[in-house]
Amino acid sequence: MTRKYSKNFIFYLVPFVCGLISTLSLPPYNLFYLNFISFPFLLLFYLRLEIKKNSISFLYGWIFGFAYFVSNIYWIANSLTVEEIFKPLIPFAIIIIPLFLGIFYGISFLIFSYFKPKKKIESIFLFALVFSLIEYLRGHILGGFPWNLISFSLIEINQFLQILSYVGTYSFNLIVVTIFLVPTVILFE
Repeated sequence: MTRKYSKNFIFYLVPFVCGLISTLSLPPYNLFYLNFISFPFLLLFYLRLEIKKNSISFLYGWIFGFAYFVSNIYWIANSLTVEEIFKPLIPFAIIIIPLFLGIFYGISFLIFSYFKPKKKIESIFLFALVFSLIEYLRGHILGGFPWNLISFSLIEINQFLQILSYVGTYSFNLIVVTIFLVPTVILFE
């Protein structure tokens, strides 16, 4: 039985809401524990869909990325209000930049869809690895867009930040995404 994901409202709603929830983990809100909810639900819902087409996997990740970035890079619009000449660019900055940055998360789900292991532990580690590698690429492609990495959600906890001098930002991002996905093991059952 083939499902029509493009007409399923829940298909669009879950990644969008998970992206919005993950935004609340970043400063100034710093509700990092919300990622223990958003990331497991994002991954579990995706795995339960049993998506066959890669374009649907890309769309799922892109929706998450768009929601995540449209709600957390609002400061770009604030910076364009300084001069009158830049004010017409505000709608473009609010929409086009998140549309572009969402592509990276779409690519992470696209790559994950090729491997999509059946075992829960493998799924968690593979998803965290692919997601973090794409975050690394996002930080370096076209001059880099290292804005709002998932690891930035722990910026207020100094004990976590001390590890950065040993592993670096992107390795820490891999560790953080993996930790946020730990509740998935419990929810898999």
